[in-house]
This record gives sequence, structure tokens and C-alpha cells, in this order.
Amino acid sequence: MSGAGKEDDARAAPTVADGAAAPGPRIVLEKVARHYGDCIAVAEASVTLEPGAVHAIVGENGAGKSTLMKIAAGVVVPSSGRVLVDGKPLSPVTAAEAIRRGIGMVHQHFMLVGAFRAVENLVLGSEPVQGPFGRLDLARAAADAEALGRRTGLAVRLDALTSELTVGERQRLEILRVLYRGARALLLDEPTAVLSPQEADELYANLRRLADEGVTVAVVTHRLDEVTRYADDVTVMRGGRVVRAVDAATRAAPPGAGGRARDAAAEEALTRAIMGGEPPPPVEPPPLADDAAPVLRIAGLSLDGDAGQARLSAVDLEVRSGEIVGVAGVEGNGQRELVRALAGLEPAARGSLRVAGREVPWSAPPAARRAFLGVVHEDRHADGLVLEASVGDNLVLGDLAVPAFDEAAAIARRIRDFQVHPTSPALRAAELSGGNQQKLVIARALDRVRAAGAGAALICAQPTRGVDVGAAAAIHAAIGAAASAGMAVLLVSADLGELRRLSHRICVMARGRIVATLPPDADEQRIGRAMLGGEEAA
Repeated sequence: MSGAGKEDDARAAPTVADGAAAPGPRIVLEKVARHYGDCIAVAEASVTLEPGAVHAIVGENGAGKSTLMKIAAGVVVPSSGRVLVDGKPLSPVTAAEAIRRGIGMVHQHFMLVGAFRAVENLVLGSEPVQGPFGRLDLARAAADAEALGRRTGLAVRLDALTSELTVGERQRLEILRVLYRGARALLLDEPTAVLSPQEADELYANLRRLADEGVTVAVVTHRLDEVTRYADDVTVMRGGRVVRAVDAATRAAPPGAGGRARDAAAEEALTRAIMGGEPPPPVEPPPLADDAAPVLRIAGLSLDGDAGQARLSAVDLEVRSGEIVGVAGVEGNGQRELVRALAGLEPAARGSLRVAGREVPWSAPPAARRAFLGVVHEDRHADGLVLEASVGDNLVLGDLAVPAFDEAAAIARRIRDFQVHPTSPALRAAELSGGNQQKLVIARALDRVRAAGAGAALICAQPTRGVDVGAAAAIHAAIGAAASAGMAVLLVSADLGELRRLSHRICVMARGRIVATLPPDADEQRIGRAMLGGEEAA
């Protein structure tokens, strides 16, 4: 083929597809099922995804939501049933064929190469070329992507290293990459799990813009306030089956860019449908004694990044016995570094740390802290679990060097006390739902420090990220029980509702500093202003 032929054959600049191109439903799942041996992940589920609508898929962890979306995206082959795309069967059932047919999926965990520039991740797998030797044409890709980003509101710093992008930018890059390939149906699995409330609102405004242009949007989420505010259609799954469907014809008027008003009654009805009964009672922080003694004391904590920039700057924080102190902030403002420093993973940190009166050097390794300091990191896959190892092995990671440690008893106790399901310790951690994986991490950290009681501190970062209502209630109960036992609890969360329900007070971080300390009933807009650095601590 000549060079001119190659250029003529190259794909045109991407555009958001016209929803009118194919009348009728964009995707129809007809009685699809997926079995893994004796385990039924999805059981004869039927769902219709229309163009021009935002469709929410909700249910408990393990209800089959993600598997259903992966079937629609050709990632998982159904055991029975079929997938129709624009009225025709998806055949063969492969991700490549689904992409060719205009279906794109954004998975819960980012699938980006951190060492690549954003534009290189954007074109990975669909690289534009020019000339007789097929030279990679990144300039054209960047120009096309910038135009698409402006049109959809999904602007990304394309020349930046992906590892240097904010979480929100990486999420936008994942969506932009799918649209760049010409997707007319966008399937997103827990897209707001790692976003701040402001970033989540911005994402849904962009999704609404895409839907208004005819794109089919389906979102798997555990955040029911997002469902009632932004979704047109809702499918509820339980035990692999569709148990309830609400379509646009039975709902209020479609939301505008800012969404509808939050609907507590609708959220409660969805919770009942998800759980098959009454929702668990909310957990409240235990009463805090006026004379409660300080357990966790941080003074002057500072930390510089690799380029010399301040990641933490003179952080002072005290948490008393039985107290739950929330930490709020837009992602990337020092919360992760704070948790890592407390866990012993930032030996270059400066300042002082005292736990129950003992001085703890920042350079003291994690193993030296485990008896009195339990840490739950924000990313269970990166920092909390070995997914290919067994449930039992994950529950005792780091404990086997402890003298007289009873491995079998600890595994059984942690599975029982934290209601891990399935209960078999021989299963791979990867086979558990996200909520039960999170329970493994919580169980290991909390059970370790129970013996220390009032002399221990528990650090929980994003403890309910990506988990369902039931699992979140169990995790909240465990955090409340830790405080009731006299532990000092530091709760880092992007979920303001979670912080307001569980915390005795909320510290807000911005630019690596604590800029405000507020009561949990503070106005949400006031907390939001502080998160943007607009309020200094008293």
C-alpha cells in the first residue's frame, strides 16, 4: 500500500457519535447468565440501555453489576442469553468486537500506564500513523483529543505524565480514551469512587452532556444520592438477578446539568430493594468524655516531594481516646501522604509522632507499629491485598513473625467478627467482591490493635470506597466499636456524608495543611470552601 493510501486509510478525527444513527435501544441484554463453576454471578438478567439516557445499575457487592456490564462490553462471555447492539447480536463476544460496534467500558480501577504521557495512554491500542513507514502521529492524536475534550468537557493535560495527573484527570482520560475510539455507549464501573464531591458533580454534568448528544451512558454505583440526582433509568440487582427496574417514564423530569434535588425517600426505597429488607440503622459516633486523654499526637509533620515541593506542611493534629476525627479534602492535598507517614512509609517525614505517650520515629517500620497503630490504606489493591493469595493468607499478612501467633485462630476470628463472605479462607482474595475485600483489610488492621484498646490508634483511609450499603454499615459499625473501646480513630474520606455521620469533628486539608477544624454539622458549603483552601483553622 502506498503512503497516500495509508493516510487515506487512517481513522478520521473522533467525534461523539450521533445517537440518531441507530433507532431503538442501543444495547439489549436478553436473559444473560454467567456461571463460574457452582457460583452464579448473573442469573437470566434482562436490561435495556437506551441512547440519550443515564442508566444506573445498583446492588450489593457481589450482586452481579460489574459482571453484567462486562458482558455488555464483550469482556465476559455469557453462559447463556445474548447481547444485542443496535438490534443485532454481538458476535463474536469479545471486547474488540464490542469496541468496533461502539461500546466502551471504563473499569473501576484505572487501566493506565503511569509512565506514559496522557496522550500515549489515549491512543494505546488505536495508534494513529502517517507516512509509508507507519510513523506514530501523536500530534494529530493530541489535536483530535483536545477538540473532543473541549466538546465534551473532558479536558485533560495531554502532555503530562499520567502518574502526575489528579485522580479526576485520570478518570476523564479513561472516558476520553473510550470516546476517542468512537464509542456510542459508555459503560462506567464505580466512576466516582475515587472522586471528591465536586469532581463527581462535574463528571455527571459531562455525562449528561454526552447523553444529550445521543450517547448511551450506564453507571454502576453504590452512591444512591447520585442515582436519585442524576439517573434517568435505574436497575436494581440482587443475587445476580434484576429485582427492580425504574425507567424514565415513571421518574421526575430529567435532571439538568446540576442534577435534581436529593431525594431521601427514593434513596431509602432503593436501599430496601438492594438489601431485600430494611436498611441497617445508621452508626453514630460514641459519646466522647470531656476528660478523654490524647492517644494520637502529631506535631509539625512536614514532608517534601521528590522535586522538593511541600507535600505536607506543619501538620498539627491530636485525637483523643474514643474520638473519631474526620479528615476531608480534595484528593491530592496531602491526605495520602499523611496516612503513609503514620504507617511508617515516609521515613523522610519531619516533626513528631506520639501514640499513647510513646514517641514513634517516622523511620520506624510498619512492623514496629502494628501492636498499637492499625492502618487501612485508601487503595486496597495497591496497598492492602495480594489478590492472587488466599483469603486466609491476606488476613494474616505481616503477622506470622509475631511470637506465639495463632494463625488459624486469627483467620477464623477475623472472618467471623467482620462477616467476610464467602467464609472459605482458601478462596483467592481476587474472587471476593469489593466490599468483602475491604472487610479483609479492615479486619486485619482492627483485630491487630484490639488488645491495645485505649492505647491504640486506628487510621482508616477511604474505608468504604466502592462498597455497598450493607458492607459500609458493617465497616462503620467496626469503626464505631473501635472508638467505643477507647481507640483514637482518624478517618480520611472523600465522602462528606460519611465524615459528618461518624466524626466528632472534621479537619479539612488543603495544599498539605490543615486549614480548618469544623463540627460535623457544619454547612456543607462551608466545608467545601475550606476544601478549596478558603478558610484557615482557628
